[in-house]
Amino acid sequence: MTDIKKYLQWNKKAWNTRTPTHIASKFYNQNKFLSGNTTLNTIELDSLGDIKDKTLLHLQCHFGQDSISLDRMGALVTAVDFSDISISEAKKLNLKNNTNVRFIESDVLNLNLNKKFDLVFSSYGVIGWLPDLNAWANTISNHLKKGGEFLLTEFHPFLNLIIDDDQDYFFDPQPHIEKSNSTYTDGKLNNETTTCWWSHSLTEIFIALESNGLKLLHFEEFDYSPYKLEGMIEKSNEKFVLEKKATNRLPYVFNLKAIKK
Repeated sequence: MTDIKKYLQWNKKAWNTRTPTHIASKFYNQNKFLSGNTTLNTIELDSLGDIKDKTLLHLQCHFGQDSISLDRMGALVTAVDFSDISISEAKKLNLKNNTNVRFIESDVLNLNLNKKFDLVFSSYGVIGWLPDLNAWANTISNHLKKGGEFLLTEFHPFLNLIIDDDQDYFFDPQPHIEKSNSTYTDGKLNNETTTCWWSHSLTEIFIALESNGLKLLHFEEFDYSPYKLEGMIEKSNEKFVLEKKATNRLPYVFNLKAIKK
């Protein structure tokens, strides 16, 4: 077994372990979601615009709340994640919501649906789980129609440097490996997990997309997080910043939009 395959298996096992805790957490607030609330934030909603009747591929969808939120907006959604537990729970959630998302278990780096979409979307904490951004960008390009758009809303790589002193800004094939029995939501895990995380610079992201026929249309940075993560305080309505850096304006999230040439 190659190291990369081993790392990805560890990550899949970790996300299978995390999913039940996430579903039960206040962070994901299933009751509020089931009552009709969207899990999408203003940052990505403003960039998505009107998606009614558009075919949309959602990559790294976890257990499906965002995918179903996109379906509620009128998009024709196909959603993919490598965690079989997440996909199983997403299908159950789909039935509860009477929505029509097509959920597929697959590693996005090996995805081949033989279908072209109007939009590909991915958001928040997704890039770092990928050891090969060229393969990732190739998947996006292969699943977009000519003139189709890709939207990535992601935590800024600079933020990782502030939160974790052990993180690098530039890519290293050897990932940052962490063992933990906690996760980013409330609630403890039943078992310790091992996760592998790869840092990717903005330049690496841009080059991967451009090298695979995607032209950058728009890029913007935001000085807050829409999620209250560890060590954060609320600066204003649903805008969170690190308490230790509350007086500094720092990049927390970015939006990137590219078009298939």
